[in-house]
Amino acid sequence: MSEQNTFFQQEILNKPLQKHGLLEELNLPPKAIQFIRRNKRNLIIALVCGVLAILGWSSLSYYFARQNDRAAVLLAEAVDQGTPEKRKILLQKVLDDYGRTGSAKWAKIELGHLAFDAQQYDEAIAVYGGVRDDLSKSSPVYPLVLMNLAQAYENKNLLPEALSAYQGLAEIKGFSGESYLAMGRIYELQKDAPRAKEMYGKALTEEGVAPAVKEKVQAKLNRL
Repeated sequence: MSEQNTFFQQEILNKPLQKHGLLEELNLPPKAIQFIRRNKRNLIIALVCGVLAILGWSSLSYYFARQNDRAAVLLAEAVDQGTPEKRKILLQKVLDDYGRTGSAKWAKIELGHLAFDAQQYDEAIAVYGGVRDDLSKSSPVYPLVLMNLAQAYENKNLLPEALSAYQGLAEIKGFSGESYLAMGRIYELQKDAPRAKEMYGKALTEEGVAPAVKEKVQAKLNRL
C-alpha cells in the first residue's frame, strides 16, 4: 500500500502543473482561455485605450457643453445691450472666443442686422451670404437668412441678385407669399408689367398673405 501511495505521489510530482486561476473560475471554454492568455498584452493595451477613449470623450463633451453655455450667456448679454456699439463688441467677442458654437452663428446674424440697420448694405450682404453658405437648406434658419439677404440686395439696389434670392425663398413652404410680393414689387420697379402681374397673381393665391395685403395687391393689378 505504501508503494502505491509512493507511486501516485511520484506521478503528481512529475506531472506538469495546469494553470488554474480566475479564467478557469469563470468557466470559460479552454480555447477562449488559451486565446486570452496568448494575447494578454494586446488585450490589456486595447482595454486601456478603450478606457482612455471613454474618459477623453467624456471630458471633451463636458468642455463643449461648458463652451456652449458660456457662449449662450455672452450672446444674451450682447443682444441686451442698449447701444449698437456695445452690442457689436460683445457679438464679436462671441465669434472670437466661441466660434465653433451655435451661438456664434446667431452672433453673425445679429452683426448682419446691425449692419443692415446702419444701412451698411455691403457688410450686411457679406455677413448674410457667409451664414447662408454655411447652412444646409433644411436648416430652419436658412429661409430667415435668405430673406435678410434678399432685402439687403434690394436696399442696395442690386435687383437681379435680390430677385434670385427671392426666387429661392419662394420655393420654401411658408415664405412663398412674401417672396411673390417682393418679386412683383421689383418687376414693377423695372417696368416689367407682365412679370409683375404674374408675381402679384401668385401672391393672391397664397394662404399666408393677409386679406388686407391681398386687397392692395389686387388694386396694383388693376392699375397695371
